[in-house]
Amino acid sequence: MQYLLAHDLGTSGDKATLFTTDGALVRSTVASYPCHYGPGNRAEQDPEDWYAAVCQATRGLLELAAPEDVVGVSFSGHMMGSVLLDRHGALLRPAIIWADQRATEEQALLSQRMDDTRFYEITGNRNNPTNSLVKILWCQRHEGWGDRLATSLNCKDYLIYRLTGAIGTDYSDASGTGAFDLGTFTWSAEILEAAGVAPSVMPPLHASTDLAGTITPQAARDTGLLPGTPVYCGCGDGTAASVGTGVRQPGQGYISLGTSAWISYADDAPLLDPRQRTFNLAGIQKGQVFPIGTMQAAGSSYNWMRDQLCQLEKQAATAQGGSVYDRINRQIAAEAPGAGGVLFLPYLTGERSPWWDANAKGAFLGLTISTTHAQLLRAVMEGVAMNLGLILRVFREKYPFSALRIIGGGAQEPLWRQVLADALNVRVEKLSLLEEGCSLGAALAAGIGAGVFPDAGAIDRFLRVEDVTEPDPGRAALYADLTDRLEQAYLRLRGFA
Repeated sequence: MQYLLAHDLGTSGDKATLFTTDGALVRSTVASYPCHYGPGNRAEQDPEDWYAAVCQATRGLLELAAPEDVVGVSFSGHMMGSVLLDRHGALLRPAIIWADQRATEEQALLSQRMDDTRFYEITGNRNNPTNSLVKILWCQRHEGWGDRLATSLNCKDYLIYRLTGAIGTDYSDASGTGAFDLGTFTWSAEILEAAGVAPSVMPPLHASTDLAGTITPQAARDTGLLPGTPVYCGCGDGTAASVGTGVRQPGQGYISLGTSAWISYADDAPLLDPRQRTFNLAGIQKGQVFPIGTMQAAGSSYNWMRDQLCQLEKQAATAQGGSVYDRINRQIAAEAPGAGGVLFLPYLTGERSPWWDANAKGAFLGLTISTTHAQLLRAVMEGVAMNLGLILRVFREKYPFSALRIIGGGAQEPLWRQVLADALNVRVEKLSLLEEGCSLGAALAAGIGAGVFPDAGAIDRFLRVEDVTEPDPGRAALYADLTDRLEQAYLRLRGFA
């Protein structure tokens, strides 16, 4: 039996998954690590925590597979971060991750030096403070690394470096940096010059299916893998999820519902929205693009609600057993759609799509003396779903989207799937693999690179649609109106707090 080992490096931990090359999931395991949030929308992690998690998870999975039977290792990882290394390969500082939006001044500085429309035309992405490029610029301006800075990597690329000693990135991760030319699949000299970032700081570019390197003797001791085991470049999580959901044909789309959430679809050309509400990621092969709209706080809005509004539910779950999520979701399900007129703006950490407002704030609107606890809870779930609905409206200017596949931790909950189906007015298709989509995309890249898969169509041996949730026409009409109200509420409150 031959195996593919894939790691999906998320915000809260590494989900490592072992697949057989004939399409079976052997086991998936999670090794957690912390994220450190600070004022000014800061979010950082220690890359060595990532490495420790990868080593722990790998050793656990190798209890089920002989190391000599692992034909490839690959990664998916959170994107739009910056891991700064010196010329000796040592870390200069903690990683600034995707959720960090501190670089607003650097974003504005780049806008002064280069027209934002031109930037969008080159990259398929808007100039915004989540891009890796302005995070590098922030570090240069505020921390003064100067000539000590040798390169900037993304999350998965650092892990590949630790395992193989090789420095590089793939096209998909590069397309989220704000320095990648989506037309030529090269670093943009024009943008780097405008930013004042040396081209040498940007790592060599590869296809997701390319061999990055092989496991070093030290990495073998750390992980239990054999020295010389092939490691493939893999993909950023946005592209990995797209590949791992089986989305290949133009107009096929999906939802990923986790800490953050996004909607994306496959196409053969970037979607250049005149209002720049959405952006584009490169696929695992040249010529394939995934337009995408990402919201900052999806599952994290729910978790904020759990921690701040549901202490009694948490205490009851601890005392009586059972899941706190079940207790919360029963209350939400029992409350009528529309949450008694309460709207929740899910902008707890600023927002990307569709607003691109690092200073956006969350809010409850429509409270009255009769507002109930359950209505507040339902409003949070609905607010997340309707913000995704605003993103889908952009994509529906090109494709109708009668159905969307769904992956991510939130996809396990039938209530989430029904609220999304109603709020987006789509058929929601639950896949057989919900939380391994990114790992599966990375494994597919490794399998193609290793020659055990002919192309991306091999994904069909791993996946099936397991459940379908249809939208209710009446609720869909209600949510269409509420989504309009959510949009107007944001526009009227913008800049208020």
